[in-house]
Amino acid sequence: TKRCRENRGAGVTERDEGDRLTETDVLVVGGGVVGCCAAYYLARWGVDVAVIDRDGINGQASGVNAGSLHLMTVSRFFKSRDPLWVAGRNRLLPLVKAAVETWRELAGEVDRDIELVLDGGLMVAETEGQLRMLEEKAEEERSHGLNVDVVTGSDLGTIAPYVSDSVIGAAFCAKEGKVNPILATGAVARGAERAGARFLQGTELLALETDGAGFEARTSRGDIRCHRVIDAAGAGAGAVAAMVGVRLPIESHARHMNVTEAAPPLIKHLVQHSDRMLSMKQAARGNVVIGGGWPAAFDTATGRPDVIKKSIKGNLGVARSVVPGLGPLRLLRTWAGMLTLTPDGDAILGEVPGVPGFYLAVPPNPGFTGAPICGRLLAERIAGKSTTFDLEAFSVERF
Repeated sequence: TKRCRENRGAGVTERDEGDRLTETDVLVVGGGVVGCCAAYYLARWGVDVAVIDRDGINGQASGVNAGSLHLMTVSRFFKSRDPLWVAGRNRLLPLVKAAVETWRELAGEVDRDIELVLDGGLMVAETEGQLRMLEEKAEEERSHGLNVDVVTGSDLGTIAPYVSDSVIGAAFCAKEGKVNPILATGAVARGAERAGARFLQGTELLALETDGAGFEARTSRGDIRCHRVIDAAGAGAGAVAAMVGVRLPIESHARHMNVTEAAPPLIKHLVQHSDRMLSMKQAARGNVVIGGGWPAAFDTATGRPDVIKKSIKGNLGVARSVVPGLGPLRLLRTWAGMLTLTPDGDAILGEVPGVPGFYLAVPPNPGFTGAPICGRLLAERIAGKSTTFDLEAFSVERF
């Protein structure tokens, strides 16, 4: 609807055909949350930056995700013994901790309430085996400075009286939470624009060439000369990287989500399952957003993901078994979005060796959680500031 387009378009000023951008220092390809965060920090630090997106600001994965802020390791990743995944977990935990703090800072800087709530997260168990796995995982997470406790019995009942009797325990992390993804990315984009960033929506990158001193970007609205490029194109990042001869090892998957009608306060926390596909939380207006990785279809004709009936029923069935109070609620809407994964679930960040000035900005598996710190780290590097993390650890060369 027009209202949704306006929300996702962020209120950012459109440039018309007679106001062409021909040159900038940094060109950000992708107007999702990572690209907007990079532009936000670059512009605030005095760097000339422009953002292009073939659709609109926040129009793809960033605008259709569930807005969860995850810190605890997803159980299926913890179970993997693949050395890539083990190394990725060790890098990821400190990164997402810093990311949530960056979200907290942004919430106090932007021009509207982005509905940031950090009431904590639960990862529930329904069997003794699942509970033992959560205890092992919590021990690893605590070794990286994340405060996670495994609660059972009356302690669980006090924290989460809404869960089913089938839930025998849960890992609890007080720092997890949620944010409204439609409001948040728009607010960051407007903050970037106020600081001097320029946004070109409906502008598709057709080709990108480098001569060693900079880049020539051929777009659907004219050519742009720039010194540096940030590839923050999400599911399209691989295609952008290929334009300059870089192979980006990412895979994109269509994933399903649901939202119920508004209800009185029921679920206080971000809730996940230790062994079943489930992630849910209750939004500020009372709607319950339910996801967790159930598959969706991908329509090759339109290039868009689409929902499938099996995932609607399966996802809601798991949610209701964990929180019986969801039963009377009506399903308001279902939708699908794209999830982009790297081979180790971690971010790919930094300048590509051999292609000076070309920067990759692929967030980690908890993509919306990690987005602001990824954008900030790249902006720090480009602006010549000391970086919070060693970006070499996130280089594409590790693959």
